[in-house]
Amino acid sequence: MIGDHSGGNESYYSNILYNMTIPDGDEYYLFVKKGIDMSPYERGFKIVEFEEKSAFKRNFMELPKLCKKYKLDLLHTQYFIPFNRSCPVICTIHDICFEHYKDIFTKKEYIRQKLLIPYAAKHSTYIFTVSNHAKNDIMEHYHVPEEKVIVTYNAVSDDFRKLSVEELDAKSLRNQFGIKEDYILSVCNLQPRKNLIRLIKAFRKLKENTSCHEQLVIVGKKAWMFNDILKEALSGADDVIFTDYVGRDDLIRLYNDAKIFVYPSFFEGFGIPPLEAMACDTPVAVADATSLPEVVGDAGMYFDPFNVDEMAHSMQKLLRDGEYRDELVKKGADQVKKFSWKESADIITSHYRKI
Repeated sequence: MIGDHSGGNESYYSNILYNMTIPDGDEYYLFVKKGIDMSPYERGFKIVEFEEKSAFKRNFMELPKLCKKYKLDLLHTQYFIPFNRSCPVICTIHDICFEHYKDIFTKKEYIRQKLLIPYAAKHSTYIFTVSNHAKNDIMEHYHVPEEKVIVTYNAVSDDFRKLSVEELDAKSLRNQFGIKEDYILSVCNLQPRKNLIRLIKAFRKLKENTSCHEQLVIVGKKAWMFNDILKEALSGADDVIFTDYVGRDDLIRLYNDAKIFVYPSFFEGFGIPPLEAMACDTPVAVADATSLPEVVGDAGMYFDPFNVDEMAHSMQKLLRDGEYRDELVKKGADQVKKFSWKESADIITSHYRKI
């Protein structure tokens, strides 16, 4: 996932690796795609580049060979594990959304997940996941014992913080992305479960029914089945802006400059962007669904992700009620502190040692 701009998945691994304390005498290998800058991780890890370009061949043909070549005691993968294994395996499963919403995946992707993820859950020594909601979901669907599923929460790196006026440089930021007004921000990959079509409809309704002049800025790369999202957005002239993938420094500036942050996703294993927004002192409104109440606590405003009117009302209240916004900003600063990459990294290394 490192270097592929995959949002939450990349954040999870880059931050877990950065915060790992490797026990004395242990050797950790990172198997990575060719051409990715791994210099931040060279201090503690031995970097090995895959030869295969195909993800399937890497997972199911090359990884078993690498396990034998380097005489590994343990392999840690994401979602899928090799069929041929010479050592125990731990697998991270962030969520099992496909078990609930078949139609928001391509047929190929659905079949792949339906066949391979239950297999990984059954044959892994431990399963790491990112929330209690995801843990309970995995246990219920795959009938694995509770002690086998370990919660390793996501968190927010220290880079995400309130910026000074000089650091923000709002004028140049807005010029860079073509933003002409104050704006509502949403950050996610463009894919169906992020619920962007309803967000755009709610935004249209907000503008029709109020004097709202704000724009809607959506940050994230195109993932899959995004054409309908773009079609919905393009029907409304220039009040919806898609930035595509944005680097970390500009992303932090966008969080800081936003008037409010909205996260309408109806299914999340965790949901890092609301925490990132809170770390930047931006008030958040999120879907009252899956893991998001566990992550956001009482520091955000909630709405039914399938109710466009309710979503529009939430945005309206956050935009117009300054006192309520200030209250959420204060609570958000405390909520962010409840999650730690270092703590999750320590949980992971301790379970490596158990095996």
